[in-house]
Amino acid sequence: MKTSKGFTLIELMVVVAIIGILASVALPAYKVYIQRAEVVEALSMVSTIRENVTNYYVEDLGFPDDNEDAGIPASNFLIGNRITGVVVEGGAIHVTMGNKASKPLQGKVLTFRPAVVVGSPISPIAWLCGYDEAVVGMEAVGENKTDVRREFLPAACRG
Repeated sequence: MKTSKGFTLIELMVVVAIIGILASVALPAYKVYIQRAEVVEALSMVSTIRENVTNYYVEDLGFPDDNEDAGIPASNFLIGNRITGVVVEGGAIHVTMGNKASKPLQGKVLTFRPAVVVGSPISPIAWLCGYDEAVVGMEAVGENKTDVRREFLPAACRG
């Protein structure tokens, strides 16, 4: 009696098929993961600008109309690897994605809006990201121009 050692062609084909199925499932999820990571640059860029808008609100009990009022550079000087500009409009901060961002993010806007407590202008403000809505007792300030697909946003920005 001979005993064979090794794999048969069928066994190898089954293993290759399983690897192919796993790769076809993982690849789209990985692309979404990469695009979410690219959006994180917008979050980090906005953190310092939010401080400027918050300081303006604390001093004036209102929100800046534009970048100059907020004390930040013009939009064309607020760029990054994946950001082509940042605009402040009525307190809301609009970040335009571009440069090295993935194709689905090119030209898309992510908005950060301040939320104030209704009837209490001296209460601290909260910030809303993307499609997030204000809670009961608070109201969002500024227009939401977000057009980034929800799947590319962090969970807090999906609403």
